[in-house]
Amino acid sequence: MFMIMFVSKTIEQASEVLDVWVKAGIQGVTILESAGMQQAAGRGFRDDVGITFSLRALTRATEIHHRTLFSAIKDEATLENVVRATTEYVGDWSRPDVGVLFVWPLTQAYGLAK
Repeated sequence: MFMIMFVSKTIEQASEVLDVWVKAGIQGVTILESAGMQQAAGRGFRDDVGITFSLRALTRATEIHHRTLFSAIKDEATLENVVRATTEYVGDWSRPDVGVLFVWPLTQAYGLAK
C-alpha cells in the first residue's frame, strides 16, 4: 500500500487534480484546507483566542486557498496511474506554483475495507 498527497496552490487546481485522481482509479480522497509557511508567517499568530477556538476563527481575516488531497492506494499499478495522470495534468514539476506531490509506503491501514 501507498499514501499519496498533493498540495495545490488553488482551489480550482485541487478540484481538477481530484478529477484526475478519480479517473486514474482512486476511490477515496481526503481534502484538507492548508497553508504554507509563507502564508502562516504573513498572518502571524493571534493572541486574542482562548483555549477553545476554531480554525475558521483563526483564518477569518484571510481565506486560505491551498488544498491538500491525500489517499491510500492499495496497489502499485494504481499508484503509477495516479502519478502519471497527475504529472500529465501539472506538466513540468519544476515550474513555480504547480503544487507538490508526495508518495510514501503505507505499512498499515485500518478501516479502509468496508
